[in-house]
Amino acid sequence: MLEDLNYCLDTLGINMKNEDSDIRRKIKEVFNQNVATGALHIYGKRILALKIIADSCALSNISRSFSQSELYDFLALATEGILEQKRASINEKVFMIYRDIMENYQTLNDSLRLNYPKIIVDVIAILSAGEDTTGKRIGRAALDEYYKSRKLKASSEVTLAATAVEINANVTRDDIHQDQFGREQLIKEERLIETLVQITGRKNNDLVESLAKLQDSDVKKIKDLCTNYNKIEKYCELAKNLEEFGHELEKELGRNLTDNQIQSAAISIRKVRKYIENLLDGRFALHDSHGINHIKHNLEYGYRVMGVIERQTRRPGKIRTLIVHS
Repeated sequence: MLEDLNYCLDTLGINMKNEDSDIRRKIKEVFNQNVATGALHIYGKRILALKIIADSCALSNISRSFSQSELYDFLALATEGILEQKRASINEKVFMIYRDIMENYQTLNDSLRLNYPKIIVDVIAILSAGEDTTGKRIGRAALDEYYKSRKLKASSEVTLAATAVEINANVTRDDIHQDQFGREQLIKEERLIETLVQITGRKNNDLVESLAKLQDSDVKKIKDLCTNYNKIEKYCELAKNLEEFGHELEKELGRNLTDNQIQSAAISIRKVRKYIENLLDGRFALHDSHGINHIKHNLEYGYRVMGVIERQTRRPGKIRTLIVHS
């Protein structure tokens, strides 16, 4: 493993002949303290070596982010760690990451740049061993959502690099712009958390952890509901009288609704808190035969009728029948 670690560090240009010499020494110290040979048979020496590098570079006393070209090299090194007979089947996912780095690296905030190698290690570990380096099993079908959720979480984390602009008098305009972009994203997340605290009564940290475990599609639904929460509160009162509720809803939407649509919307609006808490806690188990959860499906139908969450976009060539249980 030490030999492979040295090979990876040399390939990435983290050597003893440049400004990274101190970082290389610290990485070696982390390796000596945390080497876990018991995981070798699961992930292989390359994944473990890169995990040591990625985790070390993200530590506050090192805080060494990778350049775009170094991320390409890091991804190539990780892919080399997969058994040759498996590589052909993972090319599509590896190219997805490569293209993402190529197209979006310049817009990444400091926090995501710092944590990106850790995300790459875990995605490649899943492709190789079926689980990330924490032991969490992820199916191939869920890998895209896992990748997106990890990026979302990493983008919102506060790092030393994100606060450097405030104390560095020589910072460039581009640096300031990128830092402001990161702050704007963080403010949006803070508003989401504030609304969720109001709805659920839960602590900020607990909510952040719960959101990080969700698929992007479910996070989007929660964001939509939080954005429309003033409207939801208004309709919660109106839903006590179904006729008044339906009249007001049709007036706002500018179209007529069936009795079933009005009833579905009224049921859904009264259960917003329960719906959000079940999403956060992962309580909506999928039905084995249909691949959906009927309770979740029906509540979301009501929210879509009201326009408080976006309608699903259908894939071309597929017709999906919505079954609503009253």
